[in-house]
Amino acid sequence: MAATIVEMTLTEDLMSLYRVDSQLRGLRTRVENASDLVALRKRKFEKLTAEHVEIATRFRQLQAQLANLEGESTDYKIRIEKLRSELNASTNDKQYRAILTEMKSLEALRDEIETTELGEMEKIETTQVETTSMAESVANQSRMCDAARAEHAECAAAVAERVEELERERAMAAGRVPEKILSVFEEVAEINDGEALASVIELSKKDRDYTCGACHVTLPYHLVVNLHSSGTDLQQCPNCNRILHLETEEAEAEV
Repeated sequence: MAATIVEMTLTEDLMSLYRVDSQLRGLRTRVENASDLVALRKRKFEKLTAEHVEIATRFRQLQAQLANLEGESTDYKIRIEKLRSELNASTNDKQYRAILTEMKSLEALRDEIETTELGEMEKIETTQVETTSMAESVANQSRMCDAARAEHAECAAAVAERVEELERERAMAAGRVPEKILSVFEEVAEINDGEALASVIELSKKDRDYTCGACHVTLPYHLVVNLHSSGTDLQQCPNCNRILHLETEEAEAEV
């Protein structure tokens, strides 16, 4: 009889620790989720900023290329005008034909440059639109980053006091649990995202059919017997490792 009383006290201590630990994990998760959102939006902002810089750089390069082409076109134009003057001043057929041939060659080259210029101007126009659009995306993402940071700060401030309270309560609850058992609790909680405990589900007392309330694996009957008889030894699910406990009515009943 004495062993049963100790067992129930240990179970109650573990349940108390589990409840406060779950609340604390829940609040911390809220803050962590808000922090993750800040990090996510920051990464997207940095990615968009890098893309914007790349497009802006390409835009400047295209502008420089167009300026070079315009310079070449102007040089050809000047040279053609000079040849035209020489053509008008030519004194013989041979000289006339030579100047005319060179003019046609230069005009063909200038036509090619002007065609290239048109293509570059189209690229510049398209890239300018992309640059403007990307700049807007960067600005929007910057605002979203600011909003996420504000949300994170607000969330952290809102739960800070309660987190401190729960941390004190958890320390007190943990202090009531033997060190060895507490170590198991901490390990199992870490593995199962805080879900350290699981109740035993009775499917059929007659058939001795019991399952883990968390993973629903059938439990060996001796674990259930041990839960009734042992007050200091933990019984863990062989599948998910959660610490098993009996519901109040089951703990008080005969197996």
